[in-house]
Amino acid sequence: MRRFLAGAAVAGAALLALPVTAHAAADDLRTVPLPFLWPRADLTTVAPDGAGGVWIGGGQGAHCLVVLNPWCYNLGNPVVRRWTGTNWKEYPIDGWTGNGFIGRVASGAGRTWIGGVGQGAAGPDRLFVFDGASFRKVATPSTATIGVLSTGPAGTWITQDVAPGSGEPHLLRRDGDAWVGADLPDPGARVNDVQALSATDVWAVGNRPQGDGGERRPAVARFDGTGWTWLPEPGMPSSNSVEQVVPVASDDVWVYSNAHLAHWDGSAWTTIEGPGGPIADLAVDGSGTVWAATPVSDDAGLWRYRDGSWQPVTVPGGARLNDVATLGASTIWGVGRADDAPVAVRG
Repeated sequence: MRRFLAGAAVAGAALLALPVTAHAAADDLRTVPLPFLWPRADLTTVAPDGAGGVWIGGGQGAHCLVVLNPWCYNLGNPVVRRWTGTNWKEYPIDGWTGNGFIGRVASGAGRTWIGGVGQGAAGPDRLFVFDGASFRKVATPSTATIGVLSTGPAGTWITQDVAPGSGEPHLLRRDGDAWVGADLPDPGARVNDVQALSATDVWAVGNRPQGDGGERRPAVARFDGTGWTWLPEPGMPSSNSVEQVVPVASDDVWVYSNAHLAHWDGSAWTTIEGPGGPIADLAVDGSGTVWAATPVSDDAGLWRYRDGSWQPVTVPGGARLNDVATLGASTIWGVGRADDAPVAVRG
């Protein structure tokens, strides 16, 4: 997921989700043994570490009740681990206080950031950066919750959930030790994801108001290092927002909204029907294969888009994957739940 989890209620729902059976495919994933985690653990995010391994994040030791909806009165403690290729390694999170969980790990261009939700917070409320030995706390720009965390060749970007017209920037970029506003030309635009190919080729997706009635429509913008330019609106059915962007090249960009995808070829969008059910995360490997996780539908599982069609991929134990990441030409990682326990898979 390129956005943080919304908060404790979502974490509780993930902790209490039940697995379903995945479809069969020729190339199966395999389970990766996890490090020791406390009971009621959950994994929410995975990201390449840039050295052939991955980071995973989540929480452990939560205490939840189910009445009408799951409610976690104690979120437990944050989890962040790094797979080095042979084992899992844990690093201190300096400055973390109280209970909570990691909702996002972002890693790229030699930087790794984590963001988390503290007990009682309405949403993500804390940020940490890896210094090679531990994660150190970084001040957030305001008391507003954080919506997006992304880092890569164009630096580190976040969004904060502020009301339009509040005077507070919605989109910010890290400049030295400060957060600097980098809002899109339309002050009413809301950003759901930011990803960069280079310092002069950055893609942001979300929505913006269009027309006098203020109807919100899907929006894609591109930053050339100096300013933003709006691209044509992707034509995805029954959608008023774009959730995620995966730029592979300037003429090879993927986006999704709910159960539909669109592909940019440098001049126009092509709409592609998704594999079925809402998409939770999207990734593209070095071979150009598109991977989509659909954890909350009757077709829950992992899918790949190859030769113009979707192919189901068997996931061990019928796991529901929350997040996926690709390494190199064809390696895929995913984290989620199977048999009411956290799981990490790769293939």
